[in-house]
Amino acid sequence: MEIKGDFIVKKIAIATVLTGTLFLSACSGASTEEQLNEILETTFEEEAEYRDVQSELQSREQNEQEIFESIMALTKEQQAEVEEKSQEAIASADERLELLETERESMQSAADEFGGIDELIEETEEEAVKADLQALKEQMNERFAKHGEFTDAYQALIEQQKQLYAMVAEEDMDLATLQDKTNEVNEQNELVQEAVTAFNEQTEQFNELKNETIEKMNAEND
Repeated sequence: MEIKGDFIVKKIAIATVLTGTLFLSACSGASTEEQLNEILETTFEEEAEYRDVQSELQSREQNEQEIFESIMALTKEQQAEVEEKSQEAIASADERLELLETERESMQSAADEFGGIDELIEETEEEAVKADLQALKEQMNERFAKHGEFTDAYQALIEQQKQLYAMVAEEDMDLATLQDKTNEVNEQNELVQEAVTAFNEQTEQFNELKNETIEKMNAEND
């Protein structure tokens, strides 16, 4: 999960962001370029919390993996320690759910801010510019949709991981049942990775289209 300079690319749990400043050519009045710049900047700002939680999510993922591996190395004679570590892992997973909710809220706020592009499209008289803005809107809305698909898949993964952490603490749990749950977790993780890839691709496509739109607007103002 590394943060890059544009709208964010998720690695394992999370994600590429918008560029904050467009560096448009200076124009007099509230031009279409300036209004677009403001919409994108405020959208970027609303994604701040989303960006901020990425390192925390990654840290908890790594910590839980280490806890789980340490649990599996313990013996039945160390049941008290197994139960303690199991609860520690579950608590960490609950914290990830809270962070995920923060991420959801941040992205929803960003989507609300980006909704201001509707008014800009309506006010734009030049058809070519209107079409460019409409394409930008559709690309970003698809990005938000892909993020929603990711968060749904990731939440399901966390819930399954919590079940696995609880199961390893049960004294009479048989290995076959434990293996089945592990397989379920791995399968859900694959769905998460697919959702991450789709979100990353959509983010990259938006950034490319955004840059092309900006270049066209700047060229027209030269």
